[in-house]
Amino acid sequence: MYSAYNYRYRRYRPRYYTIFLLVLAIILINCLVILSPVLTKTGYGLLNVLLAWNDCDLRGVLRVAVPVMAWSGSQEDTSQVAVGLIAPLIRIFQSDSQRPLHILAYQIPLLAEVAKSEELTALVVAPELKPQSDQEAVLPSPSLTEESLVAIYNTHTGETYALTDGMERLTAKRGGVVKVAEALEDELEKKYGVRVARSDAINDVNYNDSYTKSQETMQKLLKENPAVLVVLDIHRDAGKSRENSLVTVDGEQVAPVLIIVGSDARSPFPTWRQNYSFAQELAAEINKQYPGLCLGVRIQEGRYNQFLHPRAVLLEVGSVSNSTDEAVRAACMLAGPVAEMVKRNLDNE
Repeated sequence: MYSAYNYRYRRYRPRYYTIFLLVLAIILINCLVILSPVLTKTGYGLLNVLLAWNDCDLRGVLRVAVPVMAWSGSQEDTSQVAVGLIAPLIRIFQSDSQRPLHILAYQIPLLAEVAKSEELTALVVAPELKPQSDQEAVLPSPSLTEESLVAIYNTHTGETYALTDGMERLTAKRGGVVKVAEALEDELEKKYGVRVARSDAINDVNYNDSYTKSQETMQKLLKENPAVLVVLDIHRDAGKSRENSLVTVDGEQVAPVLIIVGSDARSPFPTWRQNYSFAQELAAEINKQYPGLCLGVRIQEGRYNQFLHPRAVLLEVGSVSNSTDEAVRAACMLAGPVAEMVKRNLDNE
C-alpha cells in the first residue's frame, strides 16, 4: 500500500481530441444558429429530420445519410448555397423518362451543362422525317416481261448529233443514235417492264451496204426473240436547220420524231400497208401522250428491212442539228407510246 505522505494527486490535463470535439461542437452550434431561420421556415428541425426517416423513402434515407439534403425543401425556401449542393442529387429523382437528353445528362454529369446548348440537342434528338410527296416517292421497278417484246437496232450506227460531237457521222464507231437507242431500251425496261432485245452492232462500216448488213442484224434479233411485237430502227434526220430541229413538249425543248415507212415502189413488199397502219397508230399515240413530239408518218420508196416484220418502222429522232441530250429526252418520251402499242398488240395475240 502507498503511504499517505507519498500519495500524489495527478493534475487533470485535457487531451487534444477533446479540445477538437469541443471546437467542432461550437462550430456546429453556430451553424445551427445561423441557419435556424431557413430550417424553421421549411418546417423541419434538423434533429427531427435525422430521426424521422423511413427506410422505404429514398429521399428520407438520403436526408439522413447526407444531412444537407434536409435543406431541399421548395426552391423558394432553400438557400442558394444549399440548392447548389443538393441539386445534382435531387435531379436523380426528377428525370423525365420521355426526354432522352435528360436521362443522359443525369447519368453523365458533364452533359448537364453541355445540354444547355442547341448543338447537343440536335445530336441527341432525331431529326423529324418528312413524308415524301407523291412525286418524290420512289416507285419500285415493274417486273420485266418473260420474253423480249421490242427489238431495237441502228442501221446507220455512226450517225450522230453535230451539236454534241461536232460532226455528222462517226466512221466505224457508235454515234449518238446508239445512245438514243440505249435510252429507249432503259426506259422501256425500268419504267414500263417491257423487255427489249437490242443490238449495237456496227452496220455502216461500208455505208452503201448498210441495209444489207442491218438485215442480218434484224434477222438474228427476230430468230433469238420470236415473241417480238415491235421492231424499231433508230436514225436521225439530216439537212434541217436548228430552228426546225426542236419542238416544245411539256415545257422543255426536245428533238422531234418522224416515222418512216417503206413501200413496194422499188422492190416487192406486198405487206407494207400493215407497217404503215401500225406507224399511223404509233404516231397518234405519241401525240396523244406528248402532243407535238411526232411529226407524223412519211412513206418512202425503200423497204428498210420492214418486210421482215409487220410492225417494223424506222424512227428519225431529231436531226444532225440537235444535241445528243435533246434526242435522248425525246427517246425517253417515246417509251410510253411504244409500251402502249406493245400492250395493245399483246392483248390481240
